[in-house]
Amino acid sequence: MVIKSTTDAGLQVLRDIAEPLRKLGDAYSVPLVAQQDGGLPRLFGTGWFFRCEQEWFLVTAEHVRRDLAPPRSPRSAPHDSALLVPGVGGVLVHLSGKWSSSPTYDVAILRLSDPNPIRERWTPVTVADLAPQQDPTGACFYVCGWPLQLCTRTTGALEADKFQFAAKFDAGTERYNPVTEILFPLERNNFGTFDGQPASAPALQGISGAPVWQIFKDDNSRYEPRLAGVETSYLERGMTWYIRATRWPAVRQLIEHAVPGLFKSAERLVGL
Repeated sequence: MVIKSTTDAGLQVLRDIAEPLRKLGDAYSVPLVAQQDGGLPRLFGTGWFFRCEQEWFLVTAEHVRRDLAPPRSPRSAPHDSALLVPGVGGVLVHLSGKWSSSPTYDVAILRLSDPNPIRERWTPVTVADLAPQQDPTGACFYVCGWPLQLCTRTTGALEADKFQFAAKFDAGTERYNPVTEILFPLERNNFGTFDGQPASAPALQGISGAPVWQIFKDDNSRYEPRLAGVETSYLERGMTWYIRATRWPAVRQLIEHAVPGLFKSAERLVGL
């Protein structure tokens, strides 16, 4: 169920698109799981897939990547975990490939060596889904991630639930870079469902790396989500959380570095 602040002036608009938002979260927001040697699987973050022509990438926050694969010890000991995501039927499947990351912007990508295990389960973002780089003032954003608080581990399995919310851009008095970042608040004591029922928000650890969608409405009032960035952190200010996201161009830079010319070729195909 989508959760949001009940004081948002755009509540009725969001009520009208609650079901499309839920489907958006189901299709794109991917729980990232670490399989530890001899141990239980553990949820450690959120990600999403991006397809550019025939290449597939997993996108997440750079600090999430570090949690999965910490630097090797001086003795070059092997990593004690491997990356898994749910495939068809919820069966966990391994992902492999080559990582690229930007600590400056806290984003990372994994260029998949074989996307076949996840093609049938997950919908990838494409060039046509990207939001234009514009002033976010007044814009509404939607996030769906996988909090650790909503996760239960069992032998050989992992049960988890998503946390979904929508909020309007508002940096308040927080400092941020408008060129590279998006900021919006969540009021912890003022949450409810679209039906007006009170609800509580879980702790946010685990949603890092989630896709951040900007909600557009066209002249015919049709819902049009566009991928605007990657959730990277949140700030606690009393009873307010400020969600910080890195804008999409930082991810684009990583993709262009990993596969030079790929992105521009994809843009030509869709007429951009």
